[in-house]
Amino acid sequence: MMIPTELDGAKVIQHTSNSMANHYGVVGILNDSQEIIDQLRITAMAICQYEGSNKYYLFSCDTNWEVIGDFDFDTLEDAVASTKLSHNVNEYDWITT
Repeated sequence: MMIPTELDGAKVIQHTSNSMANHYGVVGILNDSQEIIDQLRITAMAICQYEGSNKYYLFSCDTNWEVIGDFDFDTLEDAVASTKLSHNVNEYDWITT
């Protein structure tokens, strides 16, 4: 699948490969009682920025590049550092768009 240039309306700045072989974790699906009822596997990560925003958004994606989770950061460096700690993404895993 082609790597999108935008995710949820934000421009993709950097991304990882998208593969079931990636072990970036899971995103829990919660019911109304806040109990985890299912999990979606994260197969790719992308750092994006909305036009006119100073924030950087780290998107967790599934195999179809659908966004299944997100966090915002003040700097690109903070977003990259977070993925290393939280998702085991190394600096060399990032591809600049």
